[in-house]
Amino acid sequence: MYKAKYMLVKDKYAEEDMVAAGWADVERYTSNRTPICLLVDDGCPLIHVYRCHWEDVHHKPPIADNGRPLLDIIPNDFLDRFCDVMESYGIKGKFSIVPAPAGKGDIVRGIEGFDPVLTREWLETARRRLSPLCDFCPEGITHNLALNLDTNDYFDESESDWSQHQTRETLTPYLIRALQLLKEAGFDATGVTSPWVFGIKVELEYVAAIVAAQKAVYNRDFSWYFLHMLHDQPDTRPWIAYQSGKTTLVSIASNVRDWFWETINSPRTDTEYISAIADKMLTTDGRKGHIVDALNAEGWPVILTHWQSLFSNGLETGLRVLDELGRRIEKRLADHVEWMTCSQIAILTAGR
Repeated sequence: MYKAKYMLVKDKYAEEDMVAAGWADVERYTSNRTPICLLVDDGCPLIHVYRCHWEDVHHKPPIADNGRPLLDIIPNDFLDRFCDVMESYGIKGKFSIVPAPAGKGDIVRGIEGFDPVLTREWLETARRRLSPLCDFCPEGITHNLALNLDTNDYFDESESDWSQHQTRETLTPYLIRALQLLKEAGFDATGVTSPWVFGIKVELEYVAAIVAAQKAVYNRDFSWYFLHMLHDQPDTRPWIAYQSGKTTLVSIASNVRDWFWETINSPRTDTEYISAIADKMLTTDGRKGHIVDALNAEGWPVILTHWQSLFSNGLETGLRVLDELGRRIEKRLADHVEWMTCSQIAILTAGR
């Protein structure tokens, strides 16, 4: 059950890329376990970007469905508790960083209204504790209104809406700005994540822009991106979206939806509630749930969540769900799955 043997031989892929992905043995990598990955969207220091969406993009009061006001900030110590869970179970994947969240400063200059030390502390923690476990990537520039690069003002469209009528000529400098901010902040951004469904209607142009931007900022010829949410297709595996000469771009889609999201709008924090949410991904006996559905369909389970889903409007219920899910995977699926970063998954995709 759940067999997914794969092998990568050195001449199929550049040695430096395998080392960068965390594999010291660049001659050969084999396993009988299926890759599994966690995608964390919307990460950033201090700013609660979900709250900002409601005000600036949706033009609605920032109030959760249960009537509680959405909190203004996500404090730095939440990142520490998140890292605790990731490290406890060796959970791997990718962690998005919004470079200029909601247009309120940026990760290089600091977040507006806060001591720049707080921004630097958050970034240092992310680099130190998440680098062994996650790829980093930008998720738009603001994950809010699109930035006019010519004037540094904002369009009256969200980044996602703006992107749908752009070309590679306008998307490339936008992605370059996002990648440059992460690079200046000390991050090696190996891929790109779409805010919302950024670029989905012009995906060929978007793909070309990702390739060009990664080359311009990091001189990188191999990369990955997250755009597609294929939660009704458990057999999904990543695929090569672009390949020309030495240049390769891999598309990594999620096939396990963000079940953590409902905690944003619920006051419940009890053990029964947490277990019920985890059950949707993996039951306590390891026999049912969307992760098992993916394995049975010979897909690679790619689990989606969001920074605000784990924060749960201050209750951190989603983080407790992640802790429970990590425990169940370790107990029930350790012989069947292997946590991997997006770079590692992309390498296997390109080499198989």
